[in-house]
Amino acid sequence: MPSLDVIKEYLASIGCAFPEIRLLQPADPFLDTTGEDLRRRIFITQENSGTTLCLRPEFTIPVCLAHLEQAGGRAHYAYGGSAFRQRKEEPAEFTQAGFEDLGNPDKLSADVNCIKVALETARVGGARQTRLVLGNQSIFLTLLDALEIPLAWRKKLLRSFGDTQLLASQLAALSNENSERQVVLSKKLSEALDQGKDAVTRAVTDDMLQFGLPLSGGRTPEAIADRLIEKAELSAAQLEPEKKAALEAFLKIDTKLKDAETHITNYELKYGIDLPGASQTLATLADSLQSDTVATDYRASFGRRLDYYTGLVFEIYREGLEKPIVGGGRYDHLLTLLGSKSEIPAVGFAVWIDRLGGAE
Repeated sequence: MPSLDVIKEYLASIGCAFPEIRLLQPADPFLDTTGEDLRRRIFITQENSGTTLCLRPEFTIPVCLAHLEQAGGRAHYAYGGSAFRQRKEEPAEFTQAGFEDLGNPDKLSADVNCIKVALETARVGGARQTRLVLGNQSIFLTLLDALEIPLAWRKKLLRSFGDTQLLASQLAALSNENSERQVVLSKKLSEALDQGKDAVTRAVTDDMLQFGLPLSGGRTPEAIADRLIEKAELSAAQLEPEKKAALEAFLKIDTKLKDAETHITNYELKYGIDLPGASQTLATLADSLQSDTVATDYRASFGRRLDYYTGLVFEIYREGLEKPIVGGGRYDHLLTLLGSKSEIPAVGFAVWIDRLGGAE
């Protein structure tokens, strides 16, 4: 495919290494980091040894694993080839190329460079009249901290960030507009909750033994206790109307990137909320990208429902096509999930080669 060849040549010209990424991959790293929901969308088989394998569903995770095998450090990687994953109304086999910047401690500079490389990659691949959309998951996390949202709900809202309807439903539940979230427990478990996790674990263990349930081989008493405590915290918390209004107002911010700093500053003043570094980060992005002719928007509600994304997220669109041709962002937690003992800064993007031609 000509677009892929041209893109790979460009990425090689800016100093990217191309690690060998095999077609058959261990399935566990994808399922462990992305979630079991991925299982129904990938193509899985099993070795004679019992190891679960899958056809390569994407490249970022294998690239990160290859980076860890080479003792880390700072590096730029690129890739290109076939990927296999069920997609709505699109072929399950498709071609992707991409770029990964790993180990750069200057995160904002790396973010800017990643966006510029993504825009140039789209151009050399043949895309014209493109539009860039930015979001930032860390700003949303900063807002949850500023509003002192309870930890259990903070985790739940972060996992839903990027899904507008789901997030709205959860805000309604947190505001007690949805009574279905009330948790009904036995008297013994209710009393144990007041005494802490150890007491809950003992109570769960007693119940499991009483009903003849195994303590291993399924969910452990400790895991069940953690879930019960989380559900109780979710049930007990209630979001004040003014905090709900502040969250909803933030999620409605949708503006040109050049105006995003002003919108965030005005938001902070109106709601009496301090979002340290948010307006400056957006101003730096706007200044760094102002020489580019691409229309650029900032959308406060734009995020990805994956735990390892930690900051900037972006997509590039082309005229005539609703789906993005490029998607990327910062995923500082991913290499830790894959086994790194310390956090490794990481940002990158993927290009859907089959979308570069646009809609006919």
